[in-house]
Amino acid sequence: MQHVRTAAAAGSLVGAVAASSCCMLPLVLFMLGVSGAWIGSLVRLAPYQPYFIGTSIACLSCGYWLVYRWSLTGCAEDRGCGSPAAERLVKNVLVLATFLVVIAIAFDIFVPLLNT
Repeated sequence: MQHVRTAAAAGSLVGAVAASSCCMLPLVLFMLGVSGAWIGSLVRLAPYQPYFIGTSIACLSCGYWLVYRWSLTGCAEDRGCGSPAAERLVKNVLVLATFLVVIAIAFDIFVPLLNT
């Protein structure tokens, strides 16, 4: 079961990065001093952003459900519980992915308001 939780957390993080890749990622890279024509090509991913956000939310929901449902049921003798460090890592990745998805959604909502 630990592998499923880790996969859900990894999927949500990958989906969150993909969701932010069209708009936020080029801005962050530019602010960090990274330049190049390839950064502009990330804008081509904008039509796929709703799919990335949907996938991220699905993985986040699954990850949170597995992490917190599993901790409520406890550990049985026939199931491995995983180490506390692995549990903490999965929870931290889920929180980071949630933060990235919320920022990606907020970015899409508030940036058009700045142009008016």
